[in-house]
Amino acid sequence: MDAGAGADGAPALDRLTYTRAVIDETMRLYPPAYVIVRAAREPDKVAGVQIRPGDIIVVSPWVLHRHRRRWADPDAFDPERFLPGAPPVNRYAYLPFGVGPRVCIGSHFALTEATLVLSRLLKEFRVELASQGPVMPVAIVTTQPDHQPPFCLLPRA
Repeated sequence: MDAGAGADGAPALDRLTYTRAVIDETMRLYPPAYVIVRAAREPDKVAGVQIRPGDIIVVSPWVLHRHRRRWADPDAFDPERFLPGAPPVNRYAYLPFGVGPRVCIGSHFALTEATLVLSRLLKEFRVELASQGPVMPVAIVTTQPDHQPPFCLLPRA
């Protein structure tokens, strides 16, 4: 990770490409919203199914982000798929914050903050798991762990 670059605010972002790719890949596998629900405003047809105004449409980023036709090796953690030079991700295959006019207004801030915080955290500490027990995701409006994963932050020398 680019932990050595530090986190000196917005100017550091251009140097933190791998850190940002780790954040993006984490968001792909564990999107903040397990599902996105919308009501159809007008008639449409999706995958051969007629949609009427008022019908409820459910899109699951959790499922979409693991779709075998949209992602190579979809269950693997591979930040390199988000690095510059990698094939572009289809606009509608990756939507951790939704898409379109109702996309999360705080997405840019959240990604910027997460990248800077992760960089600073890894610059100052080594992170070690304190337990080998699995942490399972739970879908309760947002994707959450079933329990707090125990870990230790060890200061770097």
